[in-house]
Parts: sequence; structure tokens; C-alpha cells
Amino acid sequence: MGKVTTRDGTEIFDKGWGEGRPVVAAVFGPNGQRVLALIIRIPSLTAEQVDQVTSAWKHGDPIGRAYGWARLNRAATEQERYRILTAAALARREALETARRLDRADWAFWAAACDAGAAVAAGARLGPAYDILVAPFAEVMPALRIALASGSATASAEAHQAAPAALWVTIPEIFRRSKEHLR
Repeated sequence: MGKVTTRDGTEIFDKGWGEGRPVVAAVFGPNGQRVLALIIRIPSLTAEQVDQVTSAWKHGDPIGRAYGWARLNRAATEQERYRILTAAALARREALETARRLDRADWAFWAAACDAGAAVAAGARLGPAYDILVAPFAEVMPALRIALASGSATASAEAHQAAPAALWVTIPEIFRRSKEHLR
């Protein structure tokens, strides 16, 4: 059984760790690897990219975002909602830290990260709401842009699975790339 300890002391176990299977599936659900890829990528954004995400979120459709969150709540079981909200909270946390480091204080960036984390965790079940919630981050993250270009969340999930290996790395590789996020 593999064990990973995050920087906040949370221990994540997975009996398939040594075989390269997602360690985070128990935390984020079946889209855990994609969620972790999003969360790990947030700290590497530049100040200009943060501004771009912030602007895109502000120019986005607030009714569409509300619809996306309502759809998320209706489409998920209580256990799934917990995993989705965990992804949203961790994405927001990384966005807060990134914004602080880059001296960017606009809450729209944090909200965009929260939306994207939730949408990626929920995946294709959101339908068109997926595209609405990830749109601001899709401005700077090519893997999310693939989902938007496909035209539907179902096709988005297929596009993510068919994406080049460079876009979606294995969990051990993500952890190796982000040792500062682990203790």
C-alpha cells in the first residue's frame, strides 16, 4: 500500500500506488488525476495569466455559473459532492496562495479556481455547465481548452482521455514535479 503525506499532514493511501494508479481517487473521485493536475498547475501561473483568468471570470456569465453549480449539486450524490467540494476548496487555496505570491488580490481569480476545481472533479456529468465553469482557466491551461474545443462535456471527457501524454501526467510524476506541495 502506498502512502503520501500532503503539506497539511493529510495522509492519502492507495493500494495501487506502486502500479501508477491514481492515489487521489479516494479524495477527488474518478477524475482525481485531472483535479490534481489542475491544482498543481495553478502555482506556476504568471501574474499576466492570473490577470487573464480574473478578467475572463469577470466577463463570464454569472447566471451560467449559478446554473453550473446547481447542476453539480443535483447531479452528484452526497459523497460525490464532498469530493467535488474538496477539489474546489483545494483549487481555491492554491489560487489564494498564488495570488498572494504574485501580489494579485482580486477575489475573481479565487472564484475561478473554485469553479474549475469543482467542474474538473465532476467531469462530464455537468454537460455544458462544465465548459462554463472551466472557461476562465481554459484561457491559460491548454488541457482545459481541449475540452472547450470539443463542444460538449461528454466529448470533453473523451478529449481528455485522448490528450497527448504531455498534458496528463501520472500521479507519481506530478508529485515529483511538486515536492514543495508535500512535506
